[in-house]
Amino acid sequence: MGHHSLQPQREREVVETARTSVWGRWFQRLTGQVPCDPVLAERRLNERRSHSFWSFTYGSFRPRRRHGRRDGDHERVFLDWHEPRVLYLVLAVVLMSCTDALFTLNLLASGAQEINVVMNALITHDVRTFLAVKIGSTGLSAVLLAVVARRQFMGVFPVVRLLQLFCAGYVVLLVYEVWMFVTYF
Repeated sequence: MGHHSLQPQREREVVETARTSVWGRWFQRLTGQVPCDPVLAERRLNERRSHSFWSFTYGSFRPRRRHGRRDGDHERVFLDWHEPRVLYLVLAVVLMSCTDALFTLNLLASGAQEINVVMNALITHDVRTFLAVKIGSTGLSAVLLAVVARRQFMGVFPVVRLLQLFCAGYVVLLVYEVWMFVTYF
């Protein structure tokens, strides 16, 4: 009988500990400090995975996880380190997007017309808005593709191939724009 009367008290303690533990972890990650609860404080002092601004900064420049932990993780896991080619592809796509925007504005100033209806509306509304939307959407898309570069697109081919296709597409577009400069202007 004593065991049954203590059961609800024990359940409340377990629930309270779990609630405090979640908030304690959040507090610790946010401030890098140990929570005030002495039970959690003792447990957190021995915690090897403490998070602080220093660990975030250190991990940004010296990442540890370069591969998944288990077989098959290379397709499903998000890592904090990618191959240098992914960085180069993202930089190339963003720089070519900026170059395309510059060429587009110069071609328009020389008498050409924008074929893309959305970009034409943005250019006629405000050039700064056009630049912000064009470069911002390209940059955001490239970064998101870099994050999932090890995954499969629609289960068919690696996402890094999409980055390569976008890069090749921008090369073709820039060659076309240079051809237009040479031929018509």
